[in-house]
Amino acid sequence: MARTPIVSRDMVPEEFREAFDDLTRETGGTITGGPGSITINSPEMSRRRSHLTGYLRFESTFPKPIQELAILATARAMDCPYIWNAHAPAARREGVSDALVDALRDRKPLPDMAPDEAAIIKYCTEFYKNHRVSSSTFQIALEQFGVQHLVEITALMGNYAQTAFFLNAFEVDLPAERTEPVLPVG
Repeated sequence: MARTPIVSRDMVPEEFREAFDDLTRETGGTITGGPGSITINSPEMSRRRSHLTGYLRFESTFPKPIQELAILATARAMDCPYIWNAHAPAARREGVSDALVDALRDRKPLPDMAPDEAAIIKYCTEFYKNHRVSSSTFQIALEQFGVQHLVEITALMGNYAQTAFFLNAFEVDLPAERTEPVLPVG
């Protein structure tokens, strides 16, 4: 159970009920799990945030395996089991090797990777470790992805770091049914 109760419509101030209704239309009036169960406490912020998340996840044209690797690298850097659990299976379905996913999870030496995989892992890892990206790492990522996709990948990383803040701070539980080993943290 998260640190906050499930939000119902009557708990939301009148001026935010339209945003609440928009966000809960497909879920029957509540959001009971995941980051949405936290962000719904601020319905208008949640609604605005969902537009960017939707674009980055479902409308951007950068390759899905790279998208999932960036999300996994963020989950690992932020020690966020919830994001890991949600995206490790997706990464595997998109063709990211089991060896790479498992090595990231367990903080083991990484296997040989394709140039685009190596570029995104280095970009993400360097940023989360140093809060900056060296000129050489940036240049390699820029050559691999182009400026538009590099901007979007960077936004995706920030979006998922924010999601990890919500999930970790509010202690959102993992779903009962999962296919991945729990991400070791600490």
